[in-house]
Amino acid sequence: MVNYILFQEKRQNAKEFGKWYGRAVHSGVVNMKQLSLEIEENVSVKESDVYAVIKEMVRTMKRHMQNSQVVVIEDLGRFKIGINTKPATTAKTFSAQKNIVGSHVLFMPETHIDSATKNRTKALLNGVTFKEAIKNDVVKE
Repeated sequence: MVNYILFQEKRQNAKEFGKWYGRAVHSGVVNMKQLSLEIEENVSVKESDVYAVIKEMVRTMKRHMQNSQVVVIEDLGRFKIGINTKPATTAKTFSAQKNIVGSHVLFMPETHIDSATKNRTKALLNGVTFKEAIKNDVVKE
């Protein structure tokens, strides 16, 4: 269940001034140790082994991504490295040292397409439900 709160657009110059929106709120963080303990309960592997495998998966993903490969994890998605650059006057004057100013990880969640309706559903969002976290004293229309 994903919790949300209501908020009102209050910027005077906003096109949707005064209208209400929902915003997801998060109630905590789950770390790798907690994930490993939970996974241990569902498989026949010890928590320490799960932790070691996840840790090594991160190292291995990093190595492959830094070798210009896309890493695909089924039911999760695709990971790859993108770059931020500043322009060069010509292709000949472009250099990594001068023009590449940063890098970032791109994640594309796995998406399933319903053959009948052609609707796309991201695997991680399949079955998600929502609940208002804090009741506002707002009359909903």
